[in-house]
Amino acid sequence: MSAKSFVKLIILLTLFFMPAAQAAKTEPLKMNIRACNVNINWWDNFTDPYLKEYIYLAMEKNHELKSITYVTEQYRQTIKTTMSKEFPSLMISPAFARIKTARQQLFDVETATLRANNYAIPLVAYYEADIFLKNHDKTKAAKKEFEAYKYKEKSADISLAGDVAAVYINILKLDKTIKTQQKITDIRQKIKDLTNERYKMGLASLYDVTYTDKQHTQAQIDLNDLKKDRSILLHRLSVFTGDCAAGMETEQGLKRGDFDKLEYTGRIPDCISSEIIVHRPDVMKAEAELEKAKIDVKVARKEFLPSVNIVGVAGYNSLLLKNLFNWENIFALIGVAAMQKLFTGGYLSANLKKKKLVYQELFETYKQADLIAIQEINDALCKIKFDTRKDKDNSKKVLLETANFNLVKERYKAGIESYLNLIQYEENLLSLQTEKDNSKAQRLIDCITLYKAVGAKL
Repeated sequence: MSAKSFVKLIILLTLFFMPAAQAAKTEPLKMNIRACNVNINWWDNFTDPYLKEYIYLAMEKNHELKSITYVTEQYRQTIKTTMSKEFPSLMISPAFARIKTARQQLFDVETATLRANNYAIPLVAYYEADIFLKNHDKTKAAKKEFEAYKYKEKSADISLAGDVAAVYINILKLDKTIKTQQKITDIRQKIKDLTNERYKMGLASLYDVTYTDKQHTQAQIDLNDLKKDRSILLHRLSVFTGDCAAGMETEQGLKRGDFDKLEYTGRIPDCISSEIIVHRPDVMKAEAELEKAKIDVKVARKEFLPSVNIVGVAGYNSLLLKNLFNWENIFALIGVAAMQKLFTGGYLSANLKKKKLVYQELFETYKQADLIAIQEINDALCKIKFDTRKDKDNSKKVLLETANFNLVKERYKAGIESYLNLIQYEENLLSLQTEKDNSKAQRLIDCITLYKAVGAKL
């Protein structure tokens, strides 16, 4: 292989592997940004070995997040296209023309018909002198638009992390609830069988038999509904993590922890600083959009000002191709033109009014976003306060009912209580335990709601 061929091969390989290398560098950087957006270390407050893993997986593979990332990059390129108008443009325009002149008669003199070729290779330079910084302001507006969409991407990251965590907690809760409901269904089957036996002995009525049968059927319906809800949540989690939902309906289809061991160990603040509210992604997005609208109003005003265009042309021109690049055939042209719009049918005035109205609209949107942020934080704190009380009360109820059940168990061992009363007390205890599990799950999800409300700055 010659040295020239070897150099070509190296260049081709470099061009081939360069995009892959850039993508390999960009992906870890993007993951670090997303991990910072969602305050990934905060999720260590939950005592579960898999929750943080699923959030990482969603940040990496969720297709909706990837789609938003591509849109963000589109806005980044828009900045470059807008900025390019601040610089001169240079074009080359090779041209060929076949010229034929008509025969002319001037008194007794007659000119012959001329046929010739014309070759030209001009370089054309064009520049709109940005005297009033109109194009520069357009670039600043594009940067603000890009900044606003970056905040939207950050908001999407936080929302996805919270949704993944809430779905995962509900799945763990349903795992335990299904086991509890299965025990209740088995107990009601025993009650049904015992009632049938008592009916045969004349100790129970037909109504009792029908009622216990209905109760057992209802328990079975509730069990099936719980399994259906768990399957739906498993499917949703698979979509969040960019995976297929097949084979995830069972307990073995997804790695997960124990609901009884799950707890939030972080501290919930009594009040939230206003600085955190101002730095919420949606509030920052509304602020960036407002700043862009303000710049758009400034640009609309500058549209009334004259524009100054500078045009330069330089190149070769010749009638003979062999003489095209001779020094004598060089030509050049430079010109400056100022243009002032006198009448545009009301376009400029209407455009300025439109931009002002957009600014007023976004100003109201910004104030509304600020109020909604305060409301969501206050709502989350309120939910945590009262749901925590409810969970404590449910825990107390479970403890009291457990004590009652232990007393009934002792009375049953002493022959004072019947087996039917014993399992009915056990059913009551299991029902209270389900209420306690529901209130615990809600309390944990309230923490996630506050996390989302403060923009992950918890």
